[in-house]
Amino acid sequence: MKKNKVPFPEIVSGESGWKVFEDASRPRTSNNSKEMYVPFGDECDKCGHFHDKNIRRHELGHVKWSPKTIGKLGPDESELAVAAIEEIRIHWLLAQRELGIEDWVICPEQSQETAIKLIHEHSPFEILLYLTSCAWYLFDLSRERRNSYWAVEPTGFEWLDFMDTFEALKSSGTLTKVRVLEVQWAINQAKHFFKRLVFKRKNSWGLDNGYKPSYRKTRTVAKELNSLMEEFDYKPEPEDVFEHLRKAKAMRENKQTEMANMENGQNGDGEDGEGEGEDTLEAANFRTKMEIAERFSQDGKVDMNYENSNRYDGRWMDMKIETGPLDVNLNGLIKRGREYRPMDFGTNPKYINRYCIDKKIFKQRQRTYGGTILIDASGSMAFSGDDILEIMQELPSVTIAMYNYMHNQYGTLRIIGKDGKRVTEEYLDMHSGGGNGIDGPALEWLSKMPPARIWISDMFVFGRHGANALNLLQECRQIMKRNNITRLADINEVKKFALEINKLQ
Repeated sequence: MKKNKVPFPEIVSGESGWKVFEDASRPRTSNNSKEMYVPFGDECDKCGHFHDKNIRRHELGHVKWSPKTIGKLGPDESELAVAAIEEIRIHWLLAQRELGIEDWVICPEQSQETAIKLIHEHSPFEILLYLTSCAWYLFDLSRERRNSYWAVEPTGFEWLDFMDTFEALKSSGTLTKVRVLEVQWAINQAKHFFKRLVFKRKNSWGLDNGYKPSYRKTRTVAKELNSLMEEFDYKPEPEDVFEHLRKAKAMRENKQTEMANMENGQNGDGEDGEGEGEDTLEAANFRTKMEIAERFSQDGKVDMNYENSNRYDGRWMDMKIETGPLDVNLNGLIKRGREYRPMDFGTNPKYINRYCIDKKIFKQRQRTYGGTILIDASGSMAFSGDDILEIMQELPSVTIAMYNYMHNQYGTLRIIGKDGKRVTEEYLDMHSGGGNGIDGPALEWLSKMPPARIWISDMFVFGRHGANALNLLQECRQIMKRNNITRLADINEVKKFALEINKLQ
């Protein structure tokens, strides 16, 4: 490989005093110290592509258009996010001058290995950062003016290679449903940030070939990217990524439950919860994260259908708590949980035969499955007495409450199911509907109740005077996070995930 391809940033910047160093592992440029670190090679000995040339071209783009310093960062900004979005801007400005990156930046084999490693091991946020760095456009911009905001997508070699790798892994069935959701979220977000930067305005019907996004816009878009870091930068467990490990874990847990049932004189229900393409509670939780993030991504507006949704001064209504008449006794229809179960600690070694299996030889009292379920009973939600019965059959000791407001003075939280009893159908019909008003106070009540804590809601939260101001949803988000509250979209999801909800206690 020849090593005589040294760039001259003096020509691009018009300033002397630049120092250029060879560094193929971490290319970078500082306009402040006038230092550039780039590879000096030509054609790649391994694959024949011109990686080094593309990297040098990109770094010279930073010399031309990036500021000398990143600037003072605010509390809602990070250098990591700013650098990622600035990559998109430099790629775009190069493409406008017919200097776009039209070859691989790394070897194709390395690109695929990187994609697989990211999908198997890294956080959704780390995948998003990688895709953002690969988000460039290869076509002649002058011919793409008809392409709309929705149609234009990045077309870099590494980007397309990641898409192909992900589709292959998804089709193979090796990834869990939650992992597919996480990776797809990262892809969609990367597309969103690419479009936010290269289009002059949102939802445009065509590319503006003359539009040159500024560094100020980089900082603005980077704030959106940075807001996702806390929620989505977590390392996945292997059983959350690989379907065969998830199934193995579920089979172990089901086997333990069946053995405990048999030793307590009960028959198993014969369900292993391993249907083809089965949804999971983890996937439902991730959908909640995605939905909340999307609500905050629309220029600070929670819901574009409401004019006051970008306000920060929303207030909740006052809340009253009452227990409805629990006149319907369901105890005869409810299958009670086991009173005792085998454990690996204790003083009464009743199950000696288990020593060689899992060493759970001690008899320990087990609490009956239960927890607390809070239901948004406003006009957008619906449930019945039969739904309550089905939930109590799986969670015998559950407490169920609903909340809404029917008048403008206050909202009411009502206990509608407890200790194997529930209110009548007439009571549910009489007190359902209306508005929200007290989502936040109701979640505070839930936070003080026994786990597992489940909130059934569409997450369209409203306070006084119908305001769905941004601070109200943010408050609900924080209460959920602090108190390990799981949000589900409707009653059917509670029934579907009842066995998994048991494990949250």
